[in-house]
Amino acid sequence: MPRLIVRRRDGRCISVEITARPITLGRADTCDVVLPYDGEVSREHAQVWLDQTGCVMVADRGSKNGTRVDGGEPFHNAIRPALRSIRVGEYELELVDVQPPPAPPEGVRFTPDLPSETDNTRFFPSTRSLDLSEQRLTLLMNLAERIGGAFEPKQLLEQALDACCEALGFERGLIALKTQRGETELPVTRNIQRDETGAYKVSRTLINRALIEGQRAVVNNPALDLVGNLSESLIRFPICSALCVPIIHRDRILGVIYGDRITRASTYTPEDVDFLAAIARQVGIGLENLRLFQAYLESEKVNTELRQARAIQQGLYPGGSLNAGRIILAGHNEPSEVVGGDYYDYFDLGAGRVGLIIADVTGHGLPAALVMAHLKGAVRVALTADVPLPDVAARLNRLMYSNTGSNVFITAILGRVDARSGELEYVNAGHPAPLLVRRGRVQPEPDGHALPLGIEPDEEYQVQQIAPGPDLEAALFYTDGLVEAANPAGRLLDLTPVTDALSRLPDRRAGTVLGSLLSLVRQHVGPGKHADDLTLMAIEYVH
Repeated sequence: MPRLIVRRRDGRCISVEITARPITLGRADTCDVVLPYDGEVSREHAQVWLDQTGCVMVADRGSKNGTRVDGGEPFHNAIRPALRSIRVGEYELELVDVQPPPAPPEGVRFTPDLPSETDNTRFFPSTRSLDLSEQRLTLLMNLAERIGGAFEPKQLLEQALDACCEALGFERGLIALKTQRGETELPVTRNIQRDETGAYKVSRTLINRALIEGQRAVVNNPALDLVGNLSESLIRFPICSALCVPIIHRDRILGVIYGDRITRASTYTPEDVDFLAAIARQVGIGLENLRLFQAYLESEKVNTELRQARAIQQGLYPGGSLNAGRIILAGHNEPSEVVGGDYYDYFDLGAGRVGLIIADVTGHGLPAALVMAHLKGAVRVALTADVPLPDVAARLNRLMYSNTGSNVFITAILGRVDARSGELEYVNAGHPAPLLVRRGRVQPEPDGHALPLGIEPDEEYQVQQIAPGPDLEAALFYTDGLVEAANPAGRLLDLTPVTDALSRLPDRRAGTVLGSLLSLVRQHVGPGKHADDLTLMAIEYVH
């Protein structure tokens, strides 16, 4: 029977059997699986159950931050099958003993039509395609070259309207595009005036049929061609003949091309409206290519700015290891995106003491990186050689609570080490406990059971101490990106392989400790991308 493995932040591991009865996940005490202390988890965030085929199904219940399965993108108010894992806020829930979905039957199958559907369907022969002469095909190719050199939508539409007026003898012309909300943008026009109300003097009937219904129209005698739909504009202007076609890219109507004659009639043929429709297709392709090109330029601009942000963030970390008396400190950071929310630092406080911090901001990417930079500035001001650490943690906690959203919090270890004796004191704000590397064994420290920074403004923090001894060789601090690194099957690395790797090290120098764990993570994850930021900080004790 499939099971859901939930690892709580207090170290407890819960195994829940998955059946046809939905299991509710969330922060509320009424949920089947309660996920506390995470502002990204909604009160009733998601449900998990087995469907009739034995597949595990996950439904997001309208959560604020969405739900992810198997490392995919977040989804809202939807149902997804899951094989390996479920991500709810910062909780990565593991699925075990899950059966893969049954293979679909071979061949292509179609859902049968309902009896009423075919009765309401009209079919048209495939022979009604665009009919163009060789001369007009050449004109289209020339137009494609002209609009291909346009780098702004208005420039592209100007080129297209000129080609329409030249090829079809329009005395007046207009090209209008839809906005994302379906409204019409200010059009590009030739010789079309506005009336006293500001309306363009063209046939609203033809424009609307093209924009809304995607219809092509050819009008040579308005009184006959538009019987029952004769608009006031066709009489008042008067319009002798007109062509109107939609601009379509794939199945989406982007706009309309309209042209007419008002001094003398010009008999337009079906081939003429086909030619105008072919021009409209070129315009649609050109507009889409231009949109993609502009999106590429924008993404390149964003990528450049992100690379600059990455360089700035790297400058916030220590420039190298720190040698001070009996200790050597070193660290490493790998964000899951260009920038991340993990943070580590160590710096001289004077009076023979060194300050240190390792922290993990909720979320990833640029928002978390901004909070991280804010935290660094605050730590550098608040942490001194003599201020009690609980007071520093309380001050940082109130600062984060007042200046971040309700769904943002920070797990952190804030410490101070005596460089002469090696004695370390620290407070733990909801962060994974450090590991002490002694001769022949690795010993986890107690986690302190305090809330992360930014959740409860009056939270109190307790000091913990690590006394150096002849067998203490190193101390490792890490973010949850280490133990929650997932392999391609979705299985998390967990703590046991980490402690095993540290216990087997030939030496416990800071650089060796960091290098061995980075190799362990990369071997476990494989060529895939890390789903979470990863930060390590090691203290080496020199005897």
